[in-house]
Order: sequence, then structure tokens, then C-alpha cells
Amino acid sequence: MQKRYNPIRLKLSQLIVGEHDAPNRVAVPCPLEKAARVGLLFAVSSDSDLADANNVYSQLTGFKAGVTALGYVPNRKELSAYQQQCHFNLFTDADLDFLYRPKSGLVADFEATAFDILIDLNSADYYPTRLMLHRTAARFRIGRFAERQPFDLMLSIDDTKDAKYYFEQIQFYLKKFN
Repeated sequence: MQKRYNPIRLKLSQLIVGEHDAPNRVAVPCPLEKAARVGLLFAVSSDSDLADANNVYSQLTGFKAGVTALGYVPNRKELSAYQQQCHFNLFTDADLDFLYRPKSGLVADFEATAFDILIDLNSADYYPTRLMLHRTAARFRIGRFAERQPFDLMLSIDDTKDAKYYFEQIQFYLKKFN
């Protein structure tokens, strides 16, 4: 389900903050087998989203890369229920400022990490995670095809396909980069 943001605050954020990549950023593709640091960004709006993130996280750790995962819970109330079901950090709308920018130290650390690959598991477009994707220090960003997304590799995958299929496609295409 798509989160609705206040349209006036959203437009104001887009005007003031903008959605720009770091200057002089160069995409550097890398297969998962050669990646030293992998980031995983996702949104949790249901238990199945969290189960998918846990599954992909455990598969990524099998590649011997350092994996850092961060999840966005697009409300203020359900964090504690989800926090007990995962072993990575989550942030909520309570961690956003007036312009929907994440203000948590966890998010700042995530954005500053120089990931070889950053994978966005979101099937829906969440403004705070899109801002994070633009501001991240990742060398190569992967996500689902959508308008106005900051990905270096976009996969056009039907929304009815699960995260397992999506991750299999990511692995398939990343193996092509040697």
C-alpha cells in the first residue's frame, strides 16, 4: 500500500531539498561475489515485508560481504512489533523532520557507508527512502523500475512476484558484470 504524504509539505521538500545525486558520482557495477559492503534498504508495511527482508538479508550474508540493512516503517506505531522480528535497524515517521527527511543517526550512518552495492527492496515509492537513495555513498544502486528513481540498475518486475524472485533476478544480472 502506498503511503500518502501531505502534498504541500512534500512539494515544499522537493523544492527545498531536491532529489540530486552527489556531484561527480560514478556508477561502478560489481557482482555480489566481489562486493565487500552491501546495503539493503526496505520498507515494512506488513509482516511479509519483514520476512522478505530477513530472507534477502540472510542470503546476502552468504556472499561473505559485510551487509548492513535498514528498514523504514511508514507509520509511528508499529515499530516495536517489527523490531522484535528482525536483527537490523528500523526507523519510522517519527524519525522524519517537517520536510520528510530522515533525521536519525542510524540513517546518517547508513547514507555515509560506501557500499559496493545498495539494494532497494521497496515495491512502493516512499519519499524518505528515495531521498536516502539519492544521498547515499553507494557505488551501485539497484531497485525496481519506476519513474524518478536514482538506480543504476532498474529491474522491471511484476508486483505480484515475491522478493525471492526479485533477488534471484538481481543475482542473475549482477553476475553479468565481471
